[in-house]
Amino acid sequence: MTKSNRPPKGRIIRSKDLLQEFREKELNRRQFIARASTATAAGVLVPGCGPVGDDDDSVDEVINSLVGMGGGEGYKTALSAAMNETIARDGLAEVVNSGDVVFLKVNSNSGDPYPYSTRPRMIEELTAWCLDQGASRVIVGDRSFFGDPNTYGNLVANGAVEAAANAGAELLVLDEDDPDIDWVMVTEDDAPDWQGGFRFPTPVVEADVIFNLPIVKTHFISQFTMGMKNIIGLAHPADRARDANLAYHPTNDNKLYKMIAQLNQHVTPTLTFLDGWEAVVRGGPTIGGNPSGLEDSPGVHIVSADRIAADVTGLAVLKQFAVESERVHDTDVWDNPQIEEAVNAGVGISGPDEYNAAGPTVADFETYMNEILG
Repeated sequence: MTKSNRPPKGRIIRSKDLLQEFREKELNRRQFIARASTATAAGVLVPGCGPVGDDDDSVDEVINSLVGMGGGEGYKTALSAAMNETIARDGLAEVVNSGDVVFLKVNSNSGDPYPYSTRPRMIEELTAWCLDQGASRVIVGDRSFFGDPNTYGNLVANGAVEAAANAGAELLVLDEDDPDIDWVMVTEDDAPDWQGGFRFPTPVVEADVIFNLPIVKTHFISQFTMGMKNIIGLAHPADRARDANLAYHPTNDNKLYKMIAQLNQHVTPTLTFLDGWEAVVRGGPTIGGNPSGLEDSPGVHIVSADRIAADVTGLAVLKQFAVESERVHDTDVWDNPQIEEAVNAGVGISGPDEYNAAGPTVADFETYMNEILG
């Protein structure tokens, strides 16, 4: 079918009944995350010790932590170690239920390979775990930079298409002119820094479980791009492209960071799987940016139900590995403007007093905790 003969573009959903259904799905995800967060023990687990501040010397583990960090010799071993410190333990047994639809929000801003895009191995491992737990569908999707019309080609180039096919997942390319994708409208009243509001695709909003799959990366404009910024790929590209929105990634008065926070107020990933096995430590988000990208190998994975906690942990990693000229070094992690605006918007924990983590397999765990807790 030629483009001129295609049916009308996907609808903008305005039905109150449908919107209520979408809100209930979102509420269910938020309630799950609230339960996961309140189940975490207070304090920080350091290797071989109980939570910091615990008076009982016999305590040497917690049921689950808000943030899990994993390291070790192998990619899957480190990923499993991070998961097993959190509600994601035991191969997602407490997260994915039989019949669930799971959406994997990959990072495919370009066709550049990992660590500029989500590693295909991550897609394969998570899909396998989800299907083992009885998920009815696993959907892999993204939209590249709004000025790039070739999201599918990028997903092929960075290996996401092959990984999804190999693992038995479906592929969803969030093109603006796909007649099969409907969009849910979030108005400017509910997102005041988004001129004209923005739209999210219904397959994402309708999913029972959303896994966000960013990478630890610096960004030449926003300082870093990890879990919260990865949500930009869900917004309709025409909404992103407006001059007053993301056409120029405006940072004056923290506008960009407020826009990121407002996106995150309206969709809640069930878990963030922040991949720091390899990381972009200069430039970003692409290889050919200004400055050009540079990679390093922290050798860690970060898993959390709280997106602020995940990104703060990734920032702690970047502050150890990013080149000296990167602006992530300009402030403490909690004073970074992207984190500040997310805290102001209430999309996760509000500060170090609510943070706790475990990472007994991570060699530099205490170094990262010092960055976060001072």
